[in-house]
Amino acid sequence: MKNETVYDPVKELIKSVDIKTTNQILANTELKDFEMNKSTIQNISEWALNGASDQEIRKKLSLNKNQWAVLVTCCPTLLLVMKESRAIADIVVAGSLFQAAVGGRIIKKQQAVKVGDYCDGTKIGEHIEIVETQEELPPNPLLLKFLAENKLSEKFSGNNSVGDNDYKKMIDSLSPKERALLDAAKKAEILNGGK
Repeated sequence: MKNETVYDPVKELIKSVDIKTTNQILANTELKDFEMNKSTIQNISEWALNGASDQEIRKKLSLNKNQWAVLVTCCPTLLLVMKESRAIADIVVAGSLFQAAVGGRIIKKQQAVKVGDYCDGTKIGEHIEIVETQEELPPNPLLLKFLAENKLSEKFSGNNSVGDNDYKKMIDSLSPKERALLDAAKKAEILNGGK
């Protein structure tokens, strides 16, 4: 699924991230060389929208599991961005399945056709022309039955996402030193009034 723009709910989440504060907190962790910016968050959103798993997103960012845990601890909005992007993807997939199930969609096809060349009623050769045709897709009874028997939200949501318990495990796996640094950075930020 190719999407040139991030949808509105995700755009609002991206705007809400305090990049400066996040980078200040990251500077006190093993990710001191990693710089967060709006473009990185938008890329993460688009990757999630296009079906990338958390592992694939980590790989694209060149982060290991521990570094990913540090990043989402410093910027928990990333988890919401991915969750919202995946929810949008689920809606698009469900809509496409429903459209395919009920049919009636018009598709255009291009087909190569041999056409004879004539001169004074005598065939002197032939050439190929590309002809565009339209075809209406019929309903798909097997897919209709599948949709009737299964709730899409139960079947397809969560395939690529990690549950809250998994994130808790990642955060719990941080070293005591990393936890102390994160806690100190967060406390310092709170004491400075979030500036």
